Amino acid sequence: MTGASNRSVERAFRIVDELAENGGGRVSELADRLEMPVSTVHNYLQALVETGYVSVDDKEYTTTTRFLEVGHRQRHRLEVFQAVSDELQDIAAETGEHVTLMVEENDQCVIVAVQEGPDAVNLFAYPGARMPLHAAAPGKAILAHMPDDRVQEIIDRQGLIEMTNQTITDPDVLFDQLEEIREQGYAIDEGERIAGMVCISAPVLDKSDEIRGAICVCGPQSRIDEARRAEIADIVKRSANVTQVNLDYV
Repeated sequence: MTGASNRSVERAFRIVDELAENGGGRVSELADRLEMPVSTVHNYLQALVETGYVSVDDKEYTTTTRFLEVGHRQRHRLEVFQAVSDELQDIAAETGEHVTLMVEENDQCVIVAVQEGPDAVNLFAYPGARMPLHAAAPGKAILAHMPDDRVQEIIDRQGLIEMTNQTITDPDVLFDQLEEIREQGYAIDEGERIAGMVCISAPVLDKSDEIRGAICVCGPQSRIDEARRAEIADIVKRSANVTQVNLDYV
């Protein structure tokens, strides 16, 4: 692909991202926000409308559910999603909390599936949502089972962004914690991504001990004390093990 083609693809997705983040927009608004010529934005929008990824109503452009279709198909191709089966629903019922399955994609932690127990806090989490690996329990559970040189490459590319005042931003501290996670079999973040929340996550490994994802439970610090943390850690480790076994049959 030529440099001009690369730039064209990049511009198209900048427009898509802008539409998605702001719930839509008119040509002139998008051009101002993206600092692109109005004619250029209009041409890209027309192409996106023709392909079905953007719709227009009374000069207001929005993304369409075509993206949902693409993501849904990709999610069902993931073996770990197939293998997790009813585990997330069972964990949500058992703990009452917010439960997710996450994978690593392009140096980020991505939600693949979500289940909410009866007491779950609304975290506005949805399949496809992304977050830094180092700032979330499932991300750290995944990083802990990557080679150190790959973890360092991710840090070099992405940095250690501070999400809250509890986020780990020192690489040495992170590597020490990753070693501890490998030893105990689960990861915890205490307000490192969302202030006031505790998240506990276990890695899902395949039979070759390759990391495939992580199962995570999140709840408010006020009701997840030390005893409950140990209980939830056992639950996510058990479910991760069941998912590991299921991977052999998908």
